[in-house]
Amino acid sequence: MRHRIIFSLLTAITLLATMTACQETIEERAEREAREYTEKNCPTPPQNDVITDSVTFNKATREWTYYLTFTGNIDDVEAISQHRDEIAKGLLESIRQNTEMKRYKEAQFIFTYRCRSQKDPSTMLLDLRYGPKDYE
Repeated sequence: MRHRIIFSLLTAITLLATMTACQETIEERAEREAREYTEKNCPTPPQNDVITDSVTFNKATREWTYYLTFTGNIDDVEAISQHRDEIAKGLLESIRQNTEMKRYKEAQFIFTYRCRSQKDPSTMLLDLRYGPKDYE
């Protein structure tokens, strides 16, 4: 009898947790995932001379923003300026091919990349924004 009560209680709690999770909107999920990623991983160690400082999601604008710092060889204003179009096309292609972003692309979120210089943090090397018309 006691085991059946405990089992019923645990089942009810599990069901409640599942129902609560189902009620999370895609915007709430994106906000939570961005926050959790930032808390667990940021700042990241440099990978290909790029540090991910944080990731945010703004529910009002439905915008993912990646805050990045360029280091080493790519921390070069002139080189970034000369190759801006190539970099922009590469980032757009990565959005198009990223299957983990599928649900967010289907929801027509905006993806922004704000890239600063490590040498001079006041220098914005890139500020790129992609909407549904770009990545569809």
